[in-house]
Amino acid sequence: MRLTSVLRTDVKRMAKNTKIIQTENIATTIAAQLAKQNGPAVTHYELACLVYQCLPNKKSTTAATKKQLEEVLKLLQQFHLIRPIEPFAETRGFQLFGYERSTTIELACSLDPFAYVSHLSAMEHYGLTDRFSQLVYLTRPKASEWAALAKAKMNRDLGQQTENFLKLGYPKLIRPTFKKLSGITVHLLERSNQGAFRTTAHSSLRVATIGRVFLDMLREPALCGGLQHVVDMYTNHAKKYLPFIVDELNTHGAPIDKVRAGYLLSEVCKLDHPAFADWEKFAQRGGSRKLDPEAEFEPFYSERWKLSINLPSLLNNENTFE
Repeated sequence: MRLTSVLRTDVKRMAKNTKIIQTENIATTIAAQLAKQNGPAVTHYELACLVYQCLPNKKSTTAATKKQLEEVLKLLQQFHLIRPIEPFAETRGFQLFGYERSTTIELACSLDPFAYVSHLSAMEHYGLTDRFSQLVYLTRPKASEWAALAKAKMNRDLGQQTENFLKLGYPKLIRPTFKKLSGITVHLLERSNQGAFRTTAHSSLRVATIGRVFLDMLREPALCGGLQHVVDMYTNHAKKYLPFIVDELNTHGAPIDKVRAGYLLSEVCKLDHPAFADWEKFAQRGGSRKLDPEAEFEPFYSERWKLSINLPSLLNNENTFE
Protein backbone atom coordinates (compact mmCIF):
# COMPACT_ATOMS: atom_id res chain seq x y z
CA MET A 1 0.00 0.00 0.00
CA ARG A 2 2.83 2.34 0.94
CA LEU A 3 4.65 1.50 -2.33
CA THR A 4 1.53 2.34 -4.34
CA SER A 5 1.25 5.68 -2.55
CA VAL A 6 4.91 6.49 -3.26
CA LEU A 7 4.50 5.58 -6.94
CA ARG A 8 1.46 7.83 -7.23
CA THR A 9 3.35 10.70 -5.63
CA ASP A 10 6.28 10.21 -8.03
CA VAL A 11 3.94 10.14 -11.04
CA LYS A 12 2.27 13.36 -9.91
CA ARG A 13 5.66 14.99 -9.33
CA MET A 14 6.87 13.92 -12.79
CA ALA A 15 3.67 15.20 -14.41
CA LYS A 16 4.04 18.50 -12.58
CA ASN A 17 7.68 18.82 -13.63
CA THR A 18 6.72 18.01 -17.22
CA LYS A 19 4.13 20.81 -17.19
CA ILE A 20 6.65 23.22 -15.71
CA ILE A 21 9.21 22.34 -18.40
CA GLN A 22 6.52 22.65 -21.08
CA THR A 23 5.49 26.08 -19.77
CA GLU A 24 9.11 27.24 -19.68
CA ASN A 25 9.66 26.00 -23.24
CA ILE A 26 6.56 27.83 -24.46
CA ALA A 27 7.67 31.02 -22.68
CA THR A 28 11.14 30.74 -24.26
CA THR A 29 9.65 30.29 -27.74
CA ILE A 30 7.33 33.26 -27.28
CA ALA A 31 10.15 35.42 -25.93
CA ALA A 32 12.05 34.84 -29.19
CA GLN A 33 8.96 35.78 -31.21
CA LEU A 34 8.33 38.93 -29.18
CA ALA A 35 11.87 40.07 -29.92
CA LYS A 36 10.85 40.30 -33.60
CA GLN A 37 7.81 42.51 -32.95
CA ASN A 38 7.73 45.88 -34.69
CA GLY A 39 5.50 47.60 -32.16
CA PRO A 40 6.02 48.44 -28.48
CA ALA A 41 3.06 46.41 -27.23
CA VAL A 42 1.01 43.28 -27.85
CA THR A 43 -2.61 42.56 -27.05
CA HIS A 44 -3.82 39.87 -24.67
CA TYR A 45 -5.30 38.14 -27.73
CA GLU A 46 -1.98 38.16 -29.61
CA LEU A 47 -0.14 36.59 -26.69
CA ALA A 48 -2.86 33.97 -26.37
CA CYS A 49 -2.42 33.13 -30.08
CA LEU A 50 1.30 32.62 -29.55
CA VAL A 51 0.67 30.30 -26.59
CA TYR A 52 -2.01 28.38 -28.46
CA GLN A 53 0.27 27.78 -31.44
CA CYS A 54 2.87 26.26 -29.09
CA LEU A 55 0.47 23.79 -27.45
CA PRO A 56 1.39 20.16 -28.14
CA ASN A 57 -2.20 19.13 -27.38
CA LYS A 58 -4.83 21.49 -28.72
CA LYS A 59 -7.65 19.30 -27.41
CA SER A 60 -6.96 19.81 -23.74
CA THR A 61 -9.56 21.03 -21.25
CA THR A 62 -10.56 24.68 -20.93
CA ALA A 63 -9.32 24.90 -17.34
CA ALA A 64 -5.92 23.45 -18.24
CA THR A 65 -5.32 25.73 -21.24
CA LYS A 66 -6.42 28.88 -19.41
CA LYS A 67 -4.15 28.01 -16.49
CA GLN A 68 -1.21 27.39 -18.82
CA LEU A 69 -1.80 30.76 -20.53
CA GLU A 70 -1.76 32.44 -17.13
CA GLU A 71 1.44 30.64 -16.16
CA VAL A 72 3.21 31.57 -19.39
CA LEU A 73 2.22 35.23 -19.03
CA LYS A 74 3.30 35.17 -15.37
CA LEU A 75 6.67 33.75 -16.37
CA LEU A 76 7.17 36.38 -19.09
CA GLN A 77 6.37 39.09 -16.55
CA GLN A 78 8.78 37.62 -14.02
CA PHE A 79 11.53 37.88 -16.63
CA HIS A 80 10.41 41.52 -17.27
CA LEU A 81 9.76 40.78 -20.94
CA ILE A 82 6.21 42.12 -20.74
CA ARG A 83 4.22 44.22 -18.31
CA PRO A 84 0.46 44.90 -18.28
CA ILE A 85 -0.51 48.37 -19.48
CA GLU A 86 -2.80 49.81 -16.85
CA PRO A 87 -5.71 49.91 -16.63
CA PHE A 88 -5.57 46.47 -18.21
CA ALA A 89 -9.36 46.17 -18.51
CA GLU A 90 -9.25 49.16 -20.90
CA THR A 91 -5.99 48.55 -22.77
CA ARG A 92 -6.11 44.73 -23.03
CA GLY A 93 -2.38 44.83 -23.70
CA PHE A 94 1.19 44.40 -22.51
CA GLN A 95 4.18 46.66 -23.12
CA LEU A 96 7.31 44.91 -24.38
CA PHE A 97 10.77 45.09 -22.85
CA GLY A 98 12.98 47.70 -24.52
CA TYR A 99 10.11 49.93 -25.65
CA GLU A 100 9.73 52.04 -22.53
CA ARG A 101 10.33 55.25 -24.51
CA SER A 102 7.80 54.56 -27.23
CA THR A 103 5.46 57.39 -28.17
CA THR A 104 1.81 57.35 -27.20
CA ILE A 105 0.70 57.05 -30.82
CA GLU A 106 2.94 53.99 -31.38
CA LEU A 107 1.56 52.38 -28.24
CA ALA A 108 -2.04 53.15 -29.21
CA CYS A 109 -1.65 51.70 -32.71
CA SER A 110 -0.20 48.50 -31.19
CA LEU A 111 -3.20 48.10 -28.89
CA ASP A 112 -5.87 48.82 -31.50
CA PRO A 113 -5.09 47.15 -34.85
CA PHE A 114 -7.76 49.18 -36.69
CA ALA A 115 -6.97 52.67 -35.38
CA TYR A 116 -4.76 55.26 -37.05
CA VAL A 117 -3.38 58.69 -36.14
CA SER A 118 -5.49 61.52 -37.54
CA HIS A 119 -6.42 65.22 -37.40
CA LEU A 120 -4.05 67.49 -35.44
CA SER A 121 -1.88 64.53 -34.38
CA ALA A 122 -1.39 63.55 -38.04
CA MET A 123 -0.66 67.19 -38.92
CA GLU A 124 2.03 67.15 -36.25
CA HIS A 125 3.40 63.84 -37.58
CA TYR A 126 3.84 65.34 -41.07
CA GLY A 127 5.37 68.53 -39.76
CA LEU A 128 2.47 70.68 -41.00
CA THR A 129 1.81 72.35 -37.65
CA ASP A 130 3.97 73.76 -34.90
CA ARG A 131 1.24 73.11 -32.34
CA PHE A 132 2.11 70.30 -29.97
CA SER A 133 -1.14 69.19 -28.40
CA GLN A 134 -1.34 67.32 -25.12
CA LEU A 135 -4.06 65.29 -26.80
CA VAL A 136 -3.67 62.40 -29.25
CA TYR A 137 -6.29 61.97 -31.98
CA LEU A 138 -6.99 58.46 -33.26
CA THR A 139 -9.67 57.43 -35.75
CA ARG A 140 -11.14 53.93 -35.80
CA PRO A 141 -14.30 52.14 -37.04
CA LYS A 142 -17.54 52.20 -35.09
CA ALA A 143 -18.18 49.32 -32.68
CA SER A 144 -20.10 47.03 -35.06
CA GLU A 145 -17.59 47.52 -37.88
CA TRP A 146 -14.68 47.05 -35.48
CA ALA A 147 -16.18 43.74 -34.30
CA ALA A 148 -16.53 42.52 -37.91
CA LEU A 149 -12.92 43.43 -38.67
CA ALA A 150 -11.78 41.67 -35.47
CA LYS A 151 -13.64 38.50 -36.42
CA ALA A 152 -12.06 38.55 -39.88
CA LYS A 153 -8.59 39.06 -38.38
CA MET A 154 -9.04 36.15 -35.98
CA ASN A 155 -10.06 33.91 -38.88
CA ARG A 156 -6.93 34.99 -40.78
CA ASP A 157 -4.71 34.43 -37.75
CA LEU A 158 -6.14 31.10 -36.64
CA GLY A 159 -7.88 29.70 -39.69
CA GLN A 160 -9.88 26.56 -38.91
CA GLN A 161 -8.60 26.64 -35.33
CA THR A 162 -10.61 29.76 -34.43
CA GLU A 163 -13.56 27.85 -32.99
CA ASN A 164 -11.33 25.56 -30.92
CA PHE A 165 -9.26 28.54 -29.73
CA LEU A 166 -12.38 30.21 -28.32
CA LYS A 167 -13.81 26.92 -27.03
CA LEU A 168 -10.70 26.45 -24.88
CA GLY A 169 -11.33 29.80 -23.22
CA TYR A 170 -8.63 31.89 -24.90
CA PRO A 171 -9.42 35.63 -25.14
CA LYS A 172 -10.80 36.93 -28.40
CA LEU A 173 -9.67 40.19 -29.95
CA ILE A 174 -11.48 42.89 -27.95
CA ARG A 175 -11.76 46.58 -28.77
CA PRO A 176 -9.69 48.58 -26.25
CA THR A 177 -11.33 51.54 -24.51
CA PHE A 178 -8.33 53.41 -23.09
CA LYS A 179 -8.66 57.15 -22.52
CA LYS A 180 -5.06 57.74 -21.47
CA LEU A 181 -1.72 56.18 -22.37
CA SER A 182 1.63 57.17 -20.84
CA GLY A 183 -0.12 60.05 -19.13
CA ILE A 184 -1.42 61.46 -22.43
CA THR A 185 -5.15 61.82 -23.12
CA VAL A 186 -6.28 59.85 -26.17
CA HIS A 187 -9.28 61.10 -28.15
CA LEU A 188 -10.77 58.09 -29.96
CA LEU A 189 -12.86 59.21 -32.94
CA GLU A 190 -15.22 56.59 -34.32
CA ARG A 191 -16.13 56.93 -37.99
CA SER A 192 -18.21 54.59 -40.15
CA ASN A 193 -16.30 55.71 -43.24
CA GLN A 194 -12.74 54.53 -42.70
CA GLY A 195 -10.21 56.99 -44.05
CA ALA A 196 -7.08 56.24 -45.98
CA PHE A 197 -3.97 55.64 -43.89
CA ARG A 198 -0.45 54.33 -44.39
CA THR A 199 1.66 52.04 -42.23
CA THR A 200 5.15 53.15 -41.22
CA ALA A 201 7.85 50.60 -42.07
CA HIS A 202 9.20 48.53 -39.14
CA SER A 203 6.67 50.12 -36.79
CA SER A 204 3.13 49.65 -35.52
CA LEU A 205 2.37 53.25 -36.46
CA ARG A 206 -0.52 53.95 -38.84
CA VAL A 207 -1.13 57.53 -39.94
CA ALA A 208 -3.77 59.14 -42.16
CA THR A 209 -2.44 59.83 -45.65
CA ILE A 210 -1.46 63.42 -46.38
CA GLY A 211 -4.46 63.84 -48.67
CA ARG A 212 -6.83 62.57 -45.97
CA VAL A 213 -5.31 65.00 -43.47
CA PHE A 214 -6.20 67.96 -45.71
CA LEU A 215 -9.72 66.56 -46.19
CA ASP A 216 -10.19 66.12 -42.43
CA MET A 217 -9.13 69.74 -41.94
CA LEU A 218 -12.14 70.81 -44.01
CA ARG A 219 -14.61 68.44 -42.39
CA GLU A 220 -13.60 68.87 -38.76
CA PRO A 221 -11.49 72.01 -38.37
CA ALA A 222 -12.11 72.09 -34.62
CA LEU A 223 -10.08 68.86 -34.33
CA CYS A 224 -7.29 70.36 -36.44
CA GLY A 225 -6.56 73.52 -34.48
CA GLY A 226 -9.56 75.56 -35.64
CA LEU A 227 -10.47 76.96 -39.06
CA GLN A 228 -7.97 79.83 -38.94
CA HIS A 229 -5.19 77.33 -38.33
CA VAL A 230 -6.55 75.18 -41.18
CA VAL A 231 -6.46 78.19 -43.53
CA ASP A 232 -2.86 78.85 -42.48
CA MET A 233 -1.97 75.21 -43.19
CA TYR A 234 -3.55 75.36 -46.65
CA THR A 235 -1.78 78.65 -47.38
CA ASN A 236 1.61 77.31 -46.27
CA HIS A 237 1.48 73.72 -47.54
CA ALA A 238 -1.29 73.11 -50.10
CA LYS A 239 0.88 73.92 -53.12
CA LYS A 240 3.37 71.21 -52.16
CA TYR A 241 0.70 68.55 -51.64
CA LEU A 242 -1.84 69.67 -54.26
CA PRO A 243 -1.84 66.38 -56.30
CA PHE A 244 -2.54 64.36 -53.13
CA ILE A 245 -5.26 66.74 -51.98
CA VAL A 246 -7.02 66.66 -55.35
CA ASP A 247 -6.80 62.87 -55.55
CA GLU A 248 -8.29 62.45 -52.07
CA LEU A 249 -11.11 64.93 -52.79
CA ASN A 250 -11.91 63.25 -56.10
CA THR A 251 -11.99 59.82 -54.47
CA HIS A 252 -13.59 60.44 -51.08
CA GLY A 253 -14.77 64.04 -51.01
CA ALA A 254 -18.45 64.89 -50.72
CA PRO A 255 -19.79 67.79 -52.85
CA ILE A 256 -19.49 70.27 -49.94
CA ASP A 257 -15.90 69.10 -49.30
CA LYS A 258 -15.02 69.90 -52.91
CA VAL A 259 -16.63 73.33 -52.71
CA ARG A 260 -14.74 74.21 -49.52
CA ALA A 261 -11.46 72.88 -50.92
CA GLY A 262 -12.07 74.65 -54.24
CA TYR A 263 -12.55 77.97 -52.45
CA LEU A 264 -9.46 77.65 -50.27
CA LEU A 265 -7.20 76.32 -53.02
CA SER A 266 -8.28 78.72 -55.78
CA GLU A 267 -9.22 81.95 -54.00
CA VAL A 268 -7.10 81.85 -50.85
CA CYS A 269 -4.03 79.87 -51.97
CA LYS A 270 -4.27 81.19 -55.60
CA LEU A 271 -3.66 77.73 -57.03
CA ASP A 272 -5.15 76.18 -60.15
CA HIS A 273 -5.99 72.64 -61.20
CA PRO A 274 -8.27 71.11 -63.86
CA ALA A 275 -10.32 69.42 -61.10
CA PHE A 276 -11.56 72.81 -59.85
CA ALA A 277 -13.87 73.20 -62.85
CA ASP A 278 -15.57 69.90 -61.97
CA TRP A 279 -15.85 70.82 -58.31
CA GLU A 280 -17.40 74.17 -59.18
CA LYS A 281 -20.47 72.31 -60.51
CA PHE A 282 -21.35 71.50 -56.89
CA ALA A 283 -21.51 75.19 -55.89
CA GLN A 284 -25.01 76.23 -54.87
CA ARG A 285 -26.65 78.70 -52.52
CA GLY A 286 -27.96 77.43 -49.20
CA GLY A 287 -27.93 78.10 -45.48
CA SER A 288 -25.77 75.04 -44.82
CA ARG A 289 -23.11 75.99 -47.37
CA LYS A 290 -20.55 77.40 -44.96
CA LEU A 291 -16.76 77.37 -45.06
CA ASP A 292 -16.60 76.50 -41.35
CA PRO A 293 -19.18 73.75 -40.77
CA GLU A 294 -19.27 74.42 -37.02
CA ALA A 295 -19.59 78.23 -37.02
CA GLU A 296 -22.61 80.46 -37.54
CA PHE A 297 -23.73 81.39 -41.04
CA GLU A 298 -22.46 84.80 -42.24
CA PRO A 299 -23.91 86.92 -45.09
CA PHE A 300 -20.54 87.10 -46.88
CA TYR A 301 -19.95 84.70 -49.71
CA SER A 302 -17.71 83.63 -52.58
CA GLU A 303 -19.41 84.40 -55.89
CA ARG A 304 -17.68 81.51 -57.64
CA TRP A 305 -18.22 78.88 -54.93
CA LYS A 306 -21.55 80.13 -53.49
CA LEU A 307 -20.13 79.58 -50.03
CA SER A 308 -20.69 81.56 -46.84
CA ILE A 309 -17.27 82.79 -45.71
CA ASN A 310 -17.74 82.68 -41.94
CA LEU A 311 -14.13 83.42 -40.98
CA PRO A 312 -13.36 87.12 -40.26
CA SER A 313 -9.83 87.08 -41.68
CA LEU A 314 -11.17 86.13 -45.16
CA LEU A 315 -13.95 88.70 -45.47
CA ASN A 316 -12.08 91.56 -47.16
CA ASN A 317 -12.88 90.66 -50.76
CA GLU A 318 -16.19 88.83 -50.41
CA ASN A 319 -19.67 89.76 -51.58
CA THR A 320 -22.75 90.09 -49.39
CA PHE A 321 -25.88 87.99 -49.80
CA GLU A 322 -28.88 90.07 -50.83
